[in-house]
Amino acid sequence: MTRAAMVSVLAALAAAPVAAQTPGVGRIAAIGEGYTFGDGLGLDGIVEITVPVGVTVPFGRYVDVALSSGYAYVRLLSADGSGLSDQEISGALDTQARLSFHAVPGRLVVFVTGAVPTGVKTVQQEELAILGVLASDIVGFSAATLGSGGNLGGGFAGAIPIGTGWAIGVGATFRESLSFEPVVGSTVELKPGAEVRLRTGIEGPLAPRTYLRMAGIFALRGKDELNSATQNGVGNRFSGYASLDQGLGNSSLTLYVFDVFRSDPRLEATATGTAVLPRSNLIAGGARFSVPLSGSTALVPRVEFRKSWAAIDANDTALRSSGTSFRFGGDLRQDFGSIATFVLQLEGVTGSIAPVPGGASLSLRGFRGGLHLEVRP
Repeated sequence: MTRAAMVSVLAALAAAPVAAQTPGVGRIAAIGEGYTFGDGLGLDGIVEITVPVGVTVPFGRYVDVALSSGYAYVRLLSADGSGLSDQEISGALDTQARLSFHAVPGRLVVFVTGAVPTGVKTVQQEELAILGVLASDIVGFSAATLGSGGNLGGGFAGAIPIGTGWAIGVGATFRESLSFEPVVGSTVELKPGAEVRLRTGIEGPLAPRTYLRMAGIFALRGKDELNSATQNGVGNRFSGYASLDQGLGNSSLTLYVFDVFRSDPRLEATATGTAVLPRSNLIAGGARFSVPLSGSTALVPRVEFRKSWAAIDANDTALRSSGTSFRFGGDLRQDFGSIATFVLQLEGVTGSIAPVPGGASLSLRGFRGGLHLEVRP
């Protein structure tokens, strides 16, 4: 999932009442995407194919277990004369696990999380020069990382009713990452800093067919370590999200906006390894329009605009333009009663990206297509 998509998901979780116990759910998808760039990057394009899978299994009314993993393939297409050769990386994704206890069903859930390092976490030295491009929020890959050293964590999420149809959501999580060697042939060991996330939000009806959601997320991360020596400052990240749903006849229109601000440089995993991401800010807005074609079929066209700013390096505090993108497309959703849901996704993207913030921009073009299946036995 992209960072922007994750923001919207976490915002919804923070604001909405905690979901009640549901039957088991299985999910699988096949997503393909490709992007091309203008001259000057040393890279003609990037292709990524991911097959995420997941399952949620309840154990009685109060406990459920969720597992997810998958497979990913990434190919970097080097430009002629760049001196680089094409690179391919493929393998499993990390296996994520979550054990949830519904302390107050529908109101409070406490959970323990973990990631087993089954994914690809070590890359060739030659690939490091382009990791900053892969990590760009302007591009927004479906799988932003293939693997890590694993992690352990936990937290809670709760909802407090405050009136007719309104609720305040609160939540907190903690994650301790384990160390790993990110570069082939190197003995340098990376241990990402521990991270605490605090979430709060509010949601409720403004009118009979108008619904508002707002949420904020504050992430505080400790210093990263390379061979036990601390690197970079504390990497705080602030995220805000708001959406307005408006019913229009049998259809519905959703308008949304979100902002993600990283206050300091920090090491983060990307689609093919680890890169130092600078101080940055991303703002985006979009719209979705759900149109029913029949009782069980719906078409959902959507558009989204993103604008990003970033510092040149870890010593720079000024934010300069690092790219823009305009994404357009839609979903065709087919429900099979309470048993399954199938979604066909197609979208394109156009825009620009600046390898050096504030410098010359290169064109960005791309597409994404996916098939998603959710089964509820």
